[in-house]
Amino acid sequence: MKAFFVLLGFVATTASAQELAPAWTVATPKDAAAVLSFEEGSGSRIHLQCVRKSGQVVLDFEVARRLADHKVGEVWVDASGIAAPWPVSVALASGTSTTTLRGQAQPAETLSVTLVKTEISTAAPVIKAFAKSGVFSLRALNGSISPSAAKPGWVRKFLRACN
Repeated sequence: MKAFFVLLGFVATTASAQELAPAWTVATPKDAAAVLSFEEGSGSRIHLQCVRKSGQVVLDFEVARRLADHKVGEVWVDASGIAAPWPVSVALASGTSTTTLRGQAQPAETLSVTLVKTEISTAAPVIKAFAKSGVFSLRALNGSISPSAAKPGWVRKFLRACN
């Protein structure tokens, strides 16, 4: 009986460790959008998605900064009174390759963060560098995100579906 509880404790500890560990996932269904995602136990997430064969990747992620100040009717506005979505610059880097993209920010479900969204071509040098190394970082709204490395094979699988 004692061995059962020790085993049960190990399984529970392993499950909770897996929930907290940063994780990349990839999905490339034949009849839907391809997705490459990163989620961390702290709630941080990065989501890359593409319509198959489009050559374009839509990238969205959360930044730990609140832009939403209050609502005017049903619309969130910032402290200056500008309605969401708000224009932002997004810096993407992988190795020595970097680029700055136009993006949009909007309130997330958790108002302590802001959801940032941008789009990039699969032919961009920074995306090619990401495919080789599995490493990239993002900067927007004075915040930066550097997720753990993705398996390069997963990145390439995702990009093959996009191209």
